[in-house]
Formats: sequence, structure tokens, C-alpha cells
Amino acid sequence: MISGYAKKQGMDEALNLFNAMEAAGETPDLVTVLSMISGCGQTGALGLGKWIDAYATMNCLKHNVVVCNALIDMYAKCGSISDSRDVFNTMPSKTVVSWTTMIAGLALNGSFEEALNLFNRMIELEMKPNHITFLAILQACTHGGFLEKGWECFNMMTKVYKISPGLDHYSCMADLLGRKGKLKEALKFIQDMPVEPDAAIWSGLLSACKIHHNIEIGEYASQRLFEMEPYVSFPYVEMANIYASAGRWDGVARMRYMMRSNRIKKSPGQSFVEVNGKTCAFTVEDRGHFDRDLIYAVLDGLILQSKEEGSSQHSDGTQKFDLEISNIE
Repeated sequence: MISGYAKKQGMDEALNLFNAMEAAGETPDLVTVLSMISGCGQTGALGLGKWIDAYATMNCLKHNVVVCNALIDMYAKCGSISDSRDVFNTMPSKTVVSWTTMIAGLALNGSFEEALNLFNRMIELEMKPNHITFLAILQACTHGGFLEKGWECFNMMTKVYKISPGLDHYSCMADLLGRKGKLKEALKFIQDMPVEPDAAIWSGLLSACKIHHNIEIGEYASQRLFEMEPYVSFPYVEMANIYASAGRWDGVARMRYMMRSNRIKKSPGQSFVEVNGKTCAFTVEDRGHFDRDLIYAVLDGLILQSKEEGSSQHSDGTQKFDLEISNIE
């Protein structure tokens, strides 16, 4: 039950069951603690995560490498990378999973160069990286914009460690090329892949086309997505933004028409935040929260402040075109 609630992001219920379990004289075992740690990471419940960390320490579970790996991951997902470092640095022994989890956590929190340094240290200590390690370091290179290092790691994986790249590895390299503005090279890389590109790869290329204002390759990528996932809103919205940035209002109108014809609506995003030990879920235009008046008052203030500071424009100086999904019926 605890594991089920944790997986479904019901950490309040999971904690109640955890406490009830102890009150009934039952001692939570390793699996229970790991479920709680995982749930905290998924929901960003840092306060509860630290409490579980302390519980693991008091109950002699912290010596278990699996628990430490889970704590590193949890703290990283909660944005407390310093706590991840503390757990990693004080571990009595480390496995390849420990190194990989720490590298991935650093990348997740924007410490891309530190992730690369840790990877190099891992190699120096003759700790053999696996395919997940290389995925983590390629993600660090992608988000850090390290094109040369990305190619170096990709070649190291295939030529030195003889690891066959998976779709995720190819996706990282295609994404890295796209982010650096090398859209033709990215398209050729995708077309030359020995595996069939999935929607995520084409989506990454399409996003890069929006950043670098490339209509031609954007149209090619979006067409692949229309064929693969005709009822997903993403490619229509991205292409509408690409057309709008170029003043191609005929293209914008066509995307609107296609969405209307296919009865496509954008699903609202959802995010979670921990406030005073309670995990709260929010969706776009959420009006169901009991503190909604206060929340929207603060939000209006933030929007006003961002406009005064010039945050209504992208970093490249272009105005964003917001396709009004809610108006398409």
C-alpha cells in the first residue's frame, strides 16, 4: 500500500501508513524505506525525504548501498544537490550505479561541468561505465552544450567500451547537434541511425528548429510527427510558433485548421510542490485549490514584475507566439 501511494504521488497517505505501521509494532523494512525515498523524489518532498534519511540512519539502513543510491537520486530530484554530494562522498563503497546516479543528479541540477569531471574521475579510478552512465553523461553534454565532449563520450562508448548505442543515446546526440544550431547535421545523423527514430527524436529536432528559426527542417520533422502521432498537440503548436516568428501567418492558420479538424486539444501540465510538509499539485488554469485567490494574486504580481523587467521576450529577443489552444474547439 505504501509503495502504491508513493508511486501515485500520494505521499501524505504513504506517510500516514508508514506511521501506522510503526504504531502497530511493525518495523518498516528495506523495501518500504526505498518506496518512501522514491516517492519523495517523484513529488519533490524534500522535508519528508530528509526525515526518511534520518530514519534510515537511526535504523542502520544507511550502510546499504542501494539506500544511499536512492537518497542521492531523491535529493537530486528535489533540487538539493549538496545533500546528494554529502551522501555520495560519505558512502563506504560505491558501485557503478552510485557514480551514474550522482552524474545524472549533477546534470539534472545544471552542474554540467562537475558531471563531466566526476565522469573523468570515474574513468581514472577504472570504474567501468555502463550504457546508463553514458546516457547520463551525454545528457549532461546535451544540456551543457558540450558538442566536442559529447562526440568524445559517444565514441568512447562505442569504440572503447564496445557498448551499442540505444535510441536514447542517439536521441541525446541528435538533440545536442540541434541545440548547437547544426540542424542539417542533426537531420543527417537521425537519417543515418541504424534504428528507427521515435517521436522524441523528431520532437527534439523540431524544438531546435523553433530555437534557430528553421522552417524547412521544422516542416520535415513535424511531418514525421504528424504521421507517428497525429493527435498529439506538440508538433502543431511548435510549427505554429516557427511560422509566427517568421511572419508566416498562412502557416499559423494551417496549423490551427489541422488542430481543429483533428479535434486536438493540449492536455494541461501538472506540477508538484511541497509546502509545510504537504505536497500540493497544480495544473494549468487550476481553479480548484482552496487558496486559489491568494495564489492568483501572487501570480499576477509575478507576471507584472516579469513584464516590468522585460521577461516577456525570449533570450534571442523575439516575441513568443502563443497558440490559443483553449480557443480551438
